[in-house]
Amino acid sequence: MRALPTVAAALIVAVWAMPRAAAAHDGHVHKIMGTVTAIDAKHLEVKTPSGENLSIAITARTIATRDKRKVALKGVRVGRRVVVAIGNGEDPLEAGEIQVGATRIDSK
Repeated sequence: MRALPTVAAALIVAVWAMPRAAAAHDGHVHKIMGTVTAIDAKHLEVKTPSGENLSIAITARTIATRDKRKVALKGVRVGRRVVVAIGNGEDPLEAGEIQVGATRIDSK
């Protein structure tokens, strides 16, 4: 029965450390990827690989990049694959950076 105090001590340490581990994710930038289905001056709609459609706000702080170089937002077009940094992932979603990829390829 000597293992019981060791297990109890390990459990106490794990429970004590849990809130600190959760706090380590504050400020983590969430990213989504998918294909642009609509875009205008104020928002972007992206269809994810799972089929979910997300509406993401475009602000004055939003930048677009391609191959790690800044490009004009007009380079973000319907059919383009993108990776969008959406801050902490809470609504309303706001695009910080839009990484523009290749044109979508349909298998039809």
